[in-house]
Amino acid sequence: MKGLSPTRFLELTDPVTWLTQNTGWIPFPYEAQILQDHNLRLRVIHKSRQIGVTTTISHEAAWRAATTPNRLVLIVSPSLRQSKVPMDTIHALLDTIPKLDHQIIRKNSTEIAFRNRSRILSLPNNPDRLRAYSATDIYLDEAAHFLNDEPVMRAIQPMLIATQGSLTIISTPFGKRGLFWDYYQRATNMQSLDATVRAYDLCPSTISPLITTADLEREKQMLTDFEFRQEYLGEFLEEVDVYFPIDLITPCVNPALESLDRAQPGKSFFYGIDFAKQRDETAVIILEKVKQLNGSNKLIVRQWFTWARMDYTDQIGRLSQLHKKLRCQKCKADQSGVGEAIIENLTQAIPTAEGTVFSAPTKIELAGRLRTVFEQKRLEIPNDPKLIMQINSLRYEISKSGNLLFKAEDKDRVHDDYLWALALAVSAASEPELVIQPLFD
Repeated sequence: MKGLSPTRFLELTDPVTWLTQNTGWIPFPYEAQILQDHNLRLRVIHKSRQIGVTTTISHEAAWRAATTPNRLVLIVSPSLRQSKVPMDTIHALLDTIPKLDHQIIRKNSTEIAFRNRSRILSLPNNPDRLRAYSATDIYLDEAAHFLNDEPVMRAIQPMLIATQGSLTIISTPFGKRGLFWDYYQRATNMQSLDATVRAYDLCPSTISPLITTADLEREKQMLTDFEFRQEYLGEFLEEVDVYFPIDLITPCVNPALESLDRAQPGKSFFYGIDFAKQRDETAVIILEKVKQLNGSNKLIVRQWFTWARMDYTDQIGRLSQLHKKLRCQKCKADQSGVGEAIIENLTQAIPTAEGTVFSAPTKIELAGRLRTVFEQKRLEIPNDPKLIMQINSLRYEISKSGNLLFKAEDKDRVHDDYLWALALAVSAASEPELVIQPLFD
């Protein structure tokens, strides 16, 4: 690098200098440490929520590609929707550097290509698609939520051997299992013996100067103790007394599922609605029932969303519009706490709707039916972390008389709206469909 000014030399060798000089972005100390360790062969970043690590590695990826020729930087996320987050961050960053405009020859939602023949790709964790590349730098974002982590590693490991590249694995914890837990343990044990390996513990979320203890206390009021400790304290927690273990859920997750906006003729859709009460959100799940070759039915999630702090009248109006696009064969809605009037308004919008009053026996029946379709692998759900976490968070205990009871601690803080909306939709789809017989043959 003869003939380079000291500043230019630093920009090419130090991402912190390049980012500061070109964008004005000033990293926090832990972010700067990650960037300064860019030459390491393996980095495993164990973090808590909302501290900016995805932004940090997105900025590092932009620096790698913009300053060094012939690099292929690959960012892998749990789903297609999540893979758009780092790419949106990189787009926003590059837009602040006008002098790079003439160096970018292609830019879209999954790829950025530079004139120096370097590229950035952001993709979902589809092993078949990943095999087509030979990356020099690989980032696995939210790796604890990868469903097919073994095939993913089989796809990317040869790349790293061939290119002598770097691997960075980032995630909040999701139990003591899977790729992220294994690599975190490996890096923790190896870092004292291998100078090219490092494990980071960036917990709790108050490590970020933007998050205060008061902020965490407010979040704590909205979450179960399990959720809070895992998400914001970064604890690796074991599954104990979990009604839907993660190993039961993951075989039914299809990362390729996207929302269906309009139905084709002949399709059957079933709605489950858990209406908001107090601090909750209204959750809506729409299932499609598909007949399989063996004669059984598969239930596929086609829409999933929540509404927070929305008037019930507006919600009914939106459900009515949705019913016009995806005709509802049967709808079940939680009537508890919202009253019969809301359900009556719902039946005017969706004539096949009916209310369900939640009680301990009702919840046991709904959860049991949902567990059955999971066990039989007759359900497909999207790789949505919020949905999966709520399903996985249902805990139970056995009473002295031997009866199953769902634990009710943190009752005012539990976010289980998606869980019960899904259970209601499965219940609706499990009942015999309405068949109108002709009067005359």
